[in-house]
Amino acid sequence: MLRIGVDVGGTNTDGVLIDVTRLHEPSRGVLAHYKAPTTTDVSKGIEEAVREVLRLASVSPTEVASVSIGTTAFINAVLEADARRLAKVAVIRLSSVFTKQCPPFIDFPKPLRILTEGHVGYVDGGFEIDGREIRPINEAQILEQCAIVKEKGLKNVVLTGIFSSLDNDGKQEIAAKAIIERELGPSVNVVASREVGQVGLLERENASILNASILTFAQRTIRGFQNAMRHPRTHLSPLPHPK
Repeated sequence: MLRIGVDVGGTNTDGVLIDVTRLHEPSRGVLAHYKAPTTTDVSKGIEEAVREVLRLASVSPTEVASVSIGTTAFINAVLEADARRLAKVAVIRLSSVFTKQCPPFIDFPKPLRILTEGHVGYVDGGFEIDGREIRPINEAQILEQCAIVKEKGLKNVVLTGIFSSLDNDGKQEIAAKAIIERELGPSVNVVASREVGQVGLLERENASILNASILTFAQRTIRGFQNAMRHPRTHLSPLPHPK
């Protein structure tokens, strides 16, 4: 019944080891706690925090039922417009000639727009409010956009279709996503806006852009979490403490 909680903040990474059968006690079941500095490689702080709470409580990793990790790193990257953690995004609108007077990134704060706007393209597609297709997608147009994305070296793509949330069969955004993934390969992240938001075009698109922009950093961070969880099981010797 032992659990570890880790909070990865911008400055420090805090670890706590809790016995959930002792929550009624004055200590609320806290067996050990430890604060480590958060570094560029977040796995180091996580590993240190986990290893040290295990050492302080003289507990084996095999006795721990779960490790939960929370972090503000992703939202902080957006709020701080952090160039180290945000990537440029290519937005492909499935809208034919419509919506060009209201382009992607139009209401982004200027610093955030500079960091995230990588490319904007328009291809056939979109739906009427009653669910009728405006135009079907055009694979040749999508492949032209893929060539531009590849030329610009972009690794995160957003697909936004007019009223794509009404596309129950996924014959536009999802079909276009499959074409892009086939053409650009697994190293490129493709976000279909219908999987992120609802009817509103800009709201759905903006949320998708932010998700796509943070994806590379998020994937790197999650790998760091996973690596950190592997190490404490085999390296339980205490870390040296500064004098």
